[in-house]
Amino acid sequence: MHPFHVLLTLFAVASLVAFGFLFRWERRSYVAKGKGNSWLWVRLSSVPIAVIVGAAVVLPAFHVVGLEALAVFYLLLLTVAPLFWVGAHWLVGRMVTPRLDFSESLLIALSPIVAVLALSSLAHMLQGPAWSLLRTMGWV
Repeated sequence: MHPFHVLLTLFAVASLVAFGFLFRWERRSYVAKGKGNSWLWVRLSSVPIAVIVGAAVVLPAFHVVGLEALAVFYLLLLTVAPLFWVGAHWLVGRMVTPRLDFSESLLIALSPIVAVLALSSLAHMLQGPAWSLLRTMGWV
């Protein structure tokens, strides 16, 4: 296995652990409010919502020819996707018992997005030191 793949694997495992801690913290805060079961249903609904959002962004771009496909993709990614993502979480939050208000549903919807952005920034910052470490160890 190439050292770069080892780095990617280690970062992926660390990212999954970070998501586990994020969801654990998030769950604790909702259980303290007496809304733990509602949190679970809204969090689990994130998976089908993500599939629908992905299809809503990718499928129309496939039906456009040429460079305009990229424009359609970005337009949908920056307009329709966030609105549908937050709106769907809000609707699911309203349907569960006890109901979640908009701010609680918004926190559930935005926490994985913020975590992915933070992990992307962290990966970018750690790339240089990681390669230096690999060179020092003689792997590269």
